[in-house]
Amino acid sequence: MPISTYRKPPMGPSTYHWFGTDGIRAVAGEGPLTSDGVTRIGRALARFASARAEDGSARVLIAGDPRPSTGPIIEGLAGAMGAEGARVFEMGIVPTPALAWAMAEGGFDLGLMVSASHNPPEYNGIKPFIESGRKLTRAEEEEIEALLAEAGEAAEPTPPPRDVKARFRYIDATVDWLADAGRLDGMRLVVDLAAGAATTTVPDVLTRLGAEVELLHQAGEHVINLDCGTQHPESWLEALRGGSADAGLAFDGDADRVLIATAEGELLDGDDMLAILAHDAHENGGVPADKIVSTVMANLGLEERLADFDATLVRTAVGDRQVAEAMRESGAAFGGEPSGHVVTARTDIPGHATALIGDALVAGVRVLQAAKRLGKDLGTLRAARPRRPQLLVGVRVTEKTPIDEWPALLAEIERQEKALEGIGRLVIRYSGTEPLLRIMAEGREMEAVEAAVQAIQAVAEAGR
Repeated sequence: MPISTYRKPPMGPSTYHWFGTDGIRAVAGEGPLTSDGVTRIGRALARFASARAEDGSARVLIAGDPRPSTGPIIEGLAGAMGAEGARVFEMGIVPTPALAWAMAEGGFDLGLMVSASHNPPEYNGIKPFIESGRKLTRAEEEEIEALLAEAGEAAEPTPPPRDVKARFRYIDATVDWLADAGRLDGMRLVVDLAAGAATTTVPDVLTRLGAEVELLHQAGEHVINLDCGTQHPESWLEALRGGSADAGLAFDGDADRVLIATAEGELLDGDDMLAILAHDAHENGGVPADKIVSTVMANLGLEERLADFDATLVRTAVGDRQVAEAMRESGAAFGGEPSGHVVTARTDIPGHATALIGDALVAGVRVLQAAKRLGKDLGTLRAARPRRPQLLVGVRVTEKTPIDEWPALLAEIERQEKALEGIGRLVIRYSGTEPLLRIMAEGREMEAVEAAVQAIQAVAEAGR
């Protein structure tokens, strides 16, 4: 098996001053999320969507997670887009995948999710969606960047009218679709909602599928993402180990990523979930297109496990958008990231047989259903996937200097690439959502992995 090195072209001076890996994201009230920035974004997005609308007047659906800054941002966007002639409606506090599903359902030209996903509560962001619930391409982001350069007049923040039925349509459709693959009757689950958008949909879907749920960190009872959810699984795993549940699920703030745990509190990440879904598909007609998609961050052990099911791993750059694009190109039905983003082909939407939506709830239920069909417990399925030693660290930076313009760091990376040649690989990239340089090494021996990461980390922390 070839062991490769990946070094993503870093974010430096470029066209993308506003968009990152997943939409626009910043500390609320700073950078692009000042009131002026939100107005510019709203006007630019309205012009972008109206140019594609049949009658030249875009219909826009907005949703958000329960951060304190979400309401003002939604009102700022709605006022700016209304000033451009767009007709704006609000879906309320719902997960990102519920908004993506509503876009695939039809009737809107643009969907906007106001959320900073897994980021701390002081952050927020704007994630655009268009037809079939897909995220924007880089070319489309470039088009919006050009429109953002045009300063627009101030617009009065406006609360948009609420589409009160949209959330319930998503819940009903999701329950009906998932139930076709088996119910969860009698299954006891500990569910960490991260005090986020999952609160409005996840409990309803799980209980209607027959599961008994113990809910942790509901919205309104805790601060979103604060010591909870996918980023902080400690209390969730402790509740599992001390109780009688069969499994656990943890979501992030906007419920587009999920982690699963066994009854004993062993964590399953995105690699484990993809391996289980591939195993189930192999036993029931074969893995679609004989391919599973993941990113450069996926563990080499996933590749080894997929070989047992006559399937190969297609690797992409980091981001569920890149995963979905590769799934469309390859015909794969499953894709994801180790972080817990899992994208599946949603087949219950008329006219969109291959709508690809990263839905944490769907992914979690699909894995639980697969385990039941396979007749194996989650711990056994988790243990079947090999685990290559892997280490990931993040170094906080004040500026995302292109690596090729950072001689000391570039030289150290090249030294460590030679040291790992044939036995491991490196992934060096800037985060698209935080001021971090991410350094990942993977190989056959942890000692070599640690040495490579520590050497690069030392140079990065010393600065230019």
